[in-house]
Amino acid sequence: MTDMTAKNKILVLGRPKVNKAQIVNSIVSQTPIDYATAIDDSEDGAKIAWSLRTRYYQAQLEFWVDNTEPLPSSQIEHMKEWLANPDLHSEEESSDIPVDPSIAQLQEHLSEVVDAIIFVFDPADPSAFTDILPWARFAKFHIPGVLLCVAVSADGKPVEVNKDEWFEWCVANCWEWLDLTDTDPDTEYTVERLREALESNEWANMEQIKKPLNHDNPPAAIPEVAEPPSITTQDTATAEPQEQATKSEWDGFDDVARTLDPARVEAMHQALFSGEHENDDMAGVLARIHSVRDEISQMDQDKARTRAAELAMAVAKMLT
Repeated sequence: MTDMTAKNKILVLGRPKVNKAQIVNSIVSQTPIDYATAIDDSEDGAKIAWSLRTRYYQAQLEFWVDNTEPLPSSQIEHMKEWLANPDLHSEEESSDIPVDPSIAQLQEHLSEVVDAIIFVFDPADPSAFTDILPWARFAKFHIPGVLLCVAVSADGKPVEVNKDEWFEWCVANCWEWLDLTDTDPDTEYTVERLREALESNEWANMEQIKKPLNHDNPPAAIPEVAEPPSITTQDTATAEPQEQATKSEWDGFDDVARTLDPARVEAMHQALFSGEHENDDMAGVLARIHSVRDEISQMDQDKARTRAAELAMAVAKMLT
């Protein structure tokens, strides 16, 4: 059963004529969208549980499917202006986004449990995009982990309209644009990408999957290299007493880092970040880092200090 108080909800929003429930079903079942299925008018307010399980973690999530409400004409005009000028609202000016006070109050409550928004619209009805306005405000104020703007054909037929302004607005305002009306066979805009975006989020209730060790096919071990000499108190005996007393943790780290074997650091880097991991994502990288940290916790102090420094340097190589 889904925890109603956990921040694990996915809002799926759009006008009634786009079959949002079918999109959710495609994400969960990993199947193409079934445009032949009639639109279910009862989807307004529907809740769909999802037991998400990847190679590295599992989480109990819930889709909240709802229809967008018609906006006042003043808000529609404001959204049109924002669409024409995607940089209209910087982070400092987000308080200027107009919404009804009741919507703003509702969003305060939703922010405690919602960590993803999927906004769905049909490009054949360009006016439908203006419905994103209240949720663009929500995104600016509450910064959920996943923001997806999905263009979909309500009837499955090709949509021949220029979508550049929507794409540019999404890029400028930190929404990921996914055009499911794209007929290019090599398109990156797919339901699979929708699922990947949700899988890569760090959900509040995610639990790491600890797999038993496969003794028949164990993972490649990091090459054994002679441990570098430990730093002893004798090495620093010539330091001034006051200087020793004020030596920071960063200074200690630098001492250890200077003794590291580059081969061990590179081996650690390859083990964490190499492309040999199929269908890898950030959750997988984090799981491998946590595994190394668990290993470090079982070592004696000197070895743990060295191993931790190797881990830090391996991660640093990824960021440089």
